[in-house]
Amino acid sequence: MKHPVLHFRYGIPIYLASWVFFVTSLFIIGWYFDGRPVYNSLANAFSFSLPLLILGACIWFVVVYTSLENSGVAGFLLHHLTAGIIIVGLWISLSYQIRITFFDTYPQEGLNWIIPIHWQIFLALCTYDYIVMVYYLIIYYQNFKEKLTNESELKNLVKEAELNALKSQINPHFLFNSLNSVSSLTLSNPEDSREMVVKLSTFLRYSLDQNLKELNSLKNELDNIRLYLEIEKVRFGDRLQLEYDLTETCRHLKIPNLILQPLFENAIKYGVHESLEPVTIRTKCRAEEGRLKISITNNFDPDSVPSKGKGIGLRNIQERLRLIYGRADLMKIVKGNDHFTVHLEFPQSV
Repeated sequence: MKHPVLHFRYGIPIYLASWVFFVTSLFIIGWYFDGRPVYNSLANAFSFSLPLLILGACIWFVVVYTSLENSGVAGFLLHHLTAGIIIVGLWISLSYQIRITFFDTYPQEGLNWIIPIHWQIFLALCTYDYIVMVYYLIIYYQNFKEKLTNESELKNLVKEAELNALKSQINPHFLFNSLNSVSSLTLSNPEDSREMVVKLSTFLRYSLDQNLKELNSLKNELDNIRLYLEIEKVRFGDRLQLEYDLTETCRHLKIPNLILQPLFENAIKYGVHESLEPVTIRTKCRAEEGRLKISITNNFDPDSVPSKGKGIGLRNIQERLRLIYGRADLMKIVKGNDHFTVHLEFPQSV
């Protein structure tokens, strides 16, 4: 783990500012409260504080290699007690040597030159404990921050894996429906079936390219949908009618790629396929307050027997919206007597 003083942008300025505050506090205590001369108070404060400038940074290595989890309570306390005694002894000895070496005076009080020796020891131990506590808080913060980063990365990986799994259902689901359509035309209309296969290959090539991106413009998605509907037009002819109601602004807004495709598949499967009358698929798009609202409606024959399905398409859409936008209220389904509508919202802040 990196040293918080040496390896972070503001580590050294903050550390030096804290040391200056410590020196200033000792000077004020000696000069103002004890009534000592300014020079003597300054010499005592600087002499006592200078070793701390080095030892305070060294305490980090004691802290970083001593953890409660690895040492246990007894080992943890014994380790810091031993380190504290050694550091306090070095601190008081060095400060005494600095005082008599650099300030050209030999204090008559001996080791009691600033305050009684037992108070020096107490002050040094309290300072050691304070520095240790600050370092452990820094370690805790760094571990907590790293944990949040790892959890965020893990969530992103899980989200990506789930999205990829959902995407992997799209093409096989569509391909299954399209091959059924080709199969139905093979005997009755071979020319149309060949045309349908060519368009199907073009559509799948486009879809595979779009799988490399998560979001796509509505214009590209609708172009893709039109290609799919042309494939189905080969089969159903005039029974399939299309209507679009959208503004130019909507065309450039973003939606998850291939997310509309299952809705049109359902409209074909449960509307056009089951009805002898023309079925109209209406696509309406509006941009409102940073959201793109899309409604897809198709009529159906209420007297027809609906074909059974597994509901992969709608579940897929619901789950992808939840994963991408973090909301479960972006899709609403309305089923009337002869109309089926899906309302979708796509926030544009993602």
